[in-house]
Amino acid sequence: MALNERQRRQWNRFKEKMAAGAAVKEQCARLCREYWPDDCRRTMKTADEVLEHTFLFQLPWDMEQTQEPVHFSEKIDWNYTLHDDPEFAYQMNRHRYWICLGQAYGLTGDEVYVKELAYQIQDWVQNVPWTDESAKLTWRTLEAGLRADYWVRAMALCADSPAVTEDVAARFLEGLEVHAKRLYENPNTGFSKKSNWGIMEYTGLYLLGFILENEAYVENAQRYLKNGLHTQVMDDGMHWEASTMYHNEVFMAYLEVLRIGDIWNDSPFTKEELGIIENMAFGTLGLKNPAGRQPMTGDSDDTDVRDLLSQAALILKNSRLKAGAFRHLDYESIWMFGSQGFEEYQNLEAGELKAGLMEFPQSGQVVIRSSWEENAGWLYFINGPLGGGHGHQDKLHIGLWLNGEEVLTDSGRYTYTDTAERYELKKARAHNVPMIKGQEYAESKDTWTYYGLPQCYPNQVCKKDGYLFIEGAHGGYEAQGIVVRRRIVAVDFDILAVSDTFFGNVTGEIVQMFHFGETIRLSATENRAEGKGNKTSFVMQSFSEGKAASMEKDTAMISRHYNQLEETVSLSVSQKDTKTLTTILVSRQEGGTVEITPEPVLNAVSGQAMSPQDAEGYIIQVGKRKTGVVFLHHEVGNGVDYNGIEGVYGLGRTMVCDLNKKPESMTVLQW
Repeated sequence: MALNERQRRQWNRFKEKMAAGAAVKEQCARLCREYWPDDCRRTMKTADEVLEHTFLFQLPWDMEQTQEPVHFSEKIDWNYTLHDDPEFAYQMNRHRYWICLGQAYGLTGDEVYVKELAYQIQDWVQNVPWTDESAKLTWRTLEAGLRADYWVRAMALCADSPAVTEDVAARFLEGLEVHAKRLYENPNTGFSKKSNWGIMEYTGLYLLGFILENEAYVENAQRYLKNGLHTQVMDDGMHWEASTMYHNEVFMAYLEVLRIGDIWNDSPFTKEELGIIENMAFGTLGLKNPAGRQPMTGDSDDTDVRDLLSQAALILKNSRLKAGAFRHLDYESIWMFGSQGFEEYQNLEAGELKAGLMEFPQSGQVVIRSSWEENAGWLYFINGPLGGGHGHQDKLHIGLWLNGEEVLTDSGRYTYTDTAERYELKKARAHNVPMIKGQEYAESKDTWTYYGLPQCYPNQVCKKDGYLFIEGAHGGYEAQGIVVRRRIVAVDFDILAVSDTFFGNVTGEIVQMFHFGETIRLSATENRAEGKGNKTSFVMQSFSEGKAASMEKDTAMISRHYNQLEETVSLSVSQKDTKTLTTILVSRQEGGTVEITPEPVLNAVSGQAMSPQDAEGYIIQVGKRKTGVVFLHHEVGNGVDYNGIEGVYGLGRTMVCDLNKKPESMTVLQW
């Protein structure tokens, strides 16, 4: 098949605008081998597997990774599903691994990788037509949008090879035409306007519009991409679907739109819209943990985000983003931006990032970190809206890192199939939250929806005199006349006090759930737990109305990547006939002593002790350091308005003090 006149013009424009020549690829290969040898090995492994028609999806941003290889001894079955999970077919038909064939060609110069790309393109175009039936599996609009981008990125690295004949180029352009038509005629525009799908779909159409010389495609894509920024991104920069991974997939798509626009001399966004994309970048930056990875909130994997931040720093020319990214331009970006992009990134000065508190009020997330170093302390709190189908019942969940080691973690997602694991990992009890024991506050209706949408109430956050206070509440049990409130007091990263109150007619047993990182070894008695990891150790004690609460050690599922399921240790704290549970976690230095003692809360005017149902006080002694914490369980007033412990008083519902300094009054964190 020879190129017709229009295709020849398109092909020549594509090669001129987007294809990398031999010299460019040689420079990219040199930089990647020098700075990213592990990524080079992963690329070669993936490309060599693809040569053998073996498919194992473990690239960092493969949305649905697999853990076992699938080999086709003869022809590739593009409709194959693994273990009745269609996500395998979706992932295989995104063709992200074709980029690895192009990168392998750049690293080695071996034509075998281009010949395989040419074969698979022609095989796919011939055997996977767009039909009403295929639209449900191989031709979903999401895959069509991603494929358009991935095909172009792969071919850009191979277009100068003699293996890319006119017949291959014609098949390539023919395939792009079908993709463009599928995306332009998108039958689910309402869904696309509100979903992460739409951003990835129209990113593909935007690119295809330039290659195929179709202004209608470009204009249509621009309209939806601009609408998506205003519709889907919250004012705090977070994507509305309550999943850090899909936030970052959308963010990545917008970065690709900016890259494509630059190549084709197009500016698709206004200054305001560029600001929204930048806010998304700072959302990614603000949430990343000390290992540089996204929290596994909602349907999210344990994925490093520093490559996205590197790309964003280069595209947006933002020094603060570079400060949270890789020192050198990341592996994928080197292939996309070449040695010139690498030099621009090297010359971009890394700005200053300040540690401390970051609040994302619309998505209900709070992060505080001791520093931006890998050995940092990091506390994460979420109490926000459910979002879309990727949201979990994680209201009031906390995550914690001490000394650069994960202590409290989210449990992940594992699968989207209609299986017990899917439902278990979406439940509240798979998160570090308060519950009525044995009662989920929102049961799953199916793998994507729930029977109810419990309301979260606005969070209150205060950082004062070196102390942090966070409060959140939700109405998940409102049908039973119960509202759940969580208060957190953090003293540096040495002391974390978590106090949960159930307001209303509580008749059952209440519980706090805690899930630990896999490196944590936990020992627990009935009312005291001690944890030790590779870098940190800590003590936990739990109380209810000033008396010891019951602690029970167990195991729980954890999934750091799709199709990957492991086991980790969990802890449940529970008590009957009460409305309050308070757990205090104290970081312990090697050989240091920790004492946590309940202390009656006294009223300074009457001299009388308040009932433990009304107020709880605790003295936490770490070595010689002595800290007092007070939680009132009602408003201040009615003659019980000036309260404290050990002769230190204040007018507040949540108060703390450094008893070593013999202060005259408590520090009020919540009036």
